[in-house]
Amino acid sequence: MSSLVVAVPFGVASAIVYGTSIVVQHRTAQKHSEGEGQANAAGLWRLARSPVWWLAIAGDIVGFVLQIIALSAGPVVFIQPLVVLMLPVSLGVSFLMGGHRPRLGDYLGVLGVLGGLGVFLTLVGQPGNGHVPHSRKVAMAVLIVLLVGLVLALLVTGRNRLIRGSMYGLVAGSYFGTLAVMVDAASDRASRAGIHGLLATPRGLVPLLGIVVLGLGATVLTQMSFQVGALGATLPANLATDPLMAVLLGVVLLRERIPLGAGHCCAYIVCLAAVVSGAIRLANPQDVPAPAC
Repeated sequence: MSSLVVAVPFGVASAIVYGTSIVVQHRTAQKHSEGEGQANAAGLWRLARSPVWWLAIAGDIVGFVLQIIALSAGPVVFIQPLVVLMLPVSLGVSFLMGGHRPRLGDYLGVLGVLGGLGVFLTLVGQPGNGHVPHSRKVAMAVLIVLLVGLVLALLVTGRNRLIRGSMYGLVAGSYFGTLAVMVDAASDRASRAGIHGLLATPRGLVPLLGIVVLGLGATVLTQMSFQVGALGATLPANLATDPLMAVLLGVVLLRERIPLGAGHCCAYIVCLAAVVSGAIRLANPQDVPAPAC
C-alpha cells in the first residue's frame, strides 16, 4: 500500500543527493576531458581513476537507495517527477563550490521548476496502487527503450555539442525513467511475494535485470554528456524525459491511475514546458548580460 507521507520525504532527499552529486560529476568530467567536447572511452577511463568522481558516484548510490525507499512506498507517477528538484539543489551547491552567484534569471528558473512540479503533483492527486505486469511485457518495454535509445545515441555521432548533449541527455533520461518503473515493479513484487518471489521468479528477476542494464546505460550516457560539456542541452533533455517516461510507463505498464481528460493533458504539457524552461535557464548560468561599461 502506498504512503506518500513516507515516499515524498525520501523522494525529496534523493533529489537533494542527486543534485549535489551531479555538480561534482560535471566539474570532474570537464576537468578530465580533452577540452574539445569529445566523449570517448579514454575520457571515461580518466574519470574512473579520479577519487572525486568515485565520491560523486557513491553519492549517486545513496540517492538511488533513497529513491528505492521512496518508490517502494509511493507510486512512480507521483514520486519520480520529484527528480527535477535536483536542479534548484545543483544551483545552490554550485554556488557553494565557487560558482556564480544566483541572479534573477536563476530564481525565475527555480520558480518555473517548482511551479511546474507543484501543479503537476496537484493534478495527479492520489494515483493509487498499480500492479506487477507480466514479465514478458516488462522485458519488451526494457528492450524497446534500450534499443531505441542506442539507435538515437548512435545517430548523433560526429554532430555538434548541442545536438549530442541533447540526445545523450534525452536517452539517459528515458533510461532513468524506465529504471524507476522497474524499481517500482520489483519492490511491489517483493512486498507481495517476498524475497523468493523477487529472486526466483521471472516477474521479479526481469525488473531486477532491467535495473542493472538501464542503470549502466544511463550512467555511461550521462558521463559522456558531461564530457561533451553542453550541460545546458543535457540537463533539460534528461530531466524532461526522465519523469515523462516514468509517468508514461507507470500508467501503461503498471496501470497507475492519473486523470487523462483533455484539460488535464493540456495542463500536464504546460507543467512540462515550465520545468523545461526553468531547467534551460538553470543549466545556462553563463548566459547573463555583460555589465555596462
